[in-house]
Amino acid sequence: MTMSLIQVTFADGSVHDIASGVSAGEALVGAEGKGAVAAVIDGVERDLATELSASCTLSGIQAASEAGLHILRHSCSHLLAQAVTELHPEARPTIGPAIEHGFYYDFHMDPIGEEELRALTKRMKQLVKENLEVVREEHDGESLREIFASNPFKLELMDDKLEDGAGSSVYRQGDFVDLCRGPHVPSTSHLRWFRLTSTSTAFWRADSSRENLVRIYGICFASKEDLIAHETFLREAGARDHRKLGKDLQLFH
Repeated sequence: MTMSLIQVTFADGSVHDIASGVSAGEALVGAEGKGAVAAVIDGVERDLATELSASCTLSGIQAASEAGLHILRHSCSHLLAQAVTELHPEARPTIGPAIEHGFYYDFHMDPIGEEELRALTKRMKQLVKENLEVVREEHDGESLREIFASNPFKLELMDDKLEDGAGSSVYRQGDFVDLCRGPHVPSTSHLRWFRLTSTSTAFWRADSSRENLVRIYGICFASKEDLIAHETFLREAGARDHRKLGKDLQLFH
């Protein structure tokens, strides 16, 4: 049987013949693939597991890049949601985007405190060590409704975002599955450098007449050094604000 070859053009301009069906991650083996958390195929961000079936341009998205950090943080919101639903089975995940420096996820659940945040952090670290594969799946509308039958918030999102009967992608890691376009990191082991920082109250769809939600915030970076540097910056900024407030109130002389 003759192997089908495709031409892949890399970021450095080099062109290589590669077997059709090879994943983006496999094609990126080498310097460009080291540290990559996702790929850009013909200008579109994709998972590293995406199979290359036709000639294309290909580059890696490094974890520390702007695009890479966005993917890390979005993936970390899924990691948080997995931990929450394991430790609080009654919780219903709603949405969990990446934001500047971190992420948040909103849940329909009872309020939680510092003790619960510590327990969630511990479970998230365990899930990182388990190195769970993060898998993209495509489902039709009927299958999606079966998957999320117990979550009215996800069903409402599908009603709003998807045409009647239309399908969409989900991402699965272990027993947790979430409605999402992606891309995401290939496994939970990429999400080591995070901290859960705070909680607040939110409203579903930002509507005060709708359900109360618990919003859990976190930060996530590509390296331990970057995480520590950001935490140091926050502490120093807080100290400066404290000194300024004290001076304004004439507490310090």
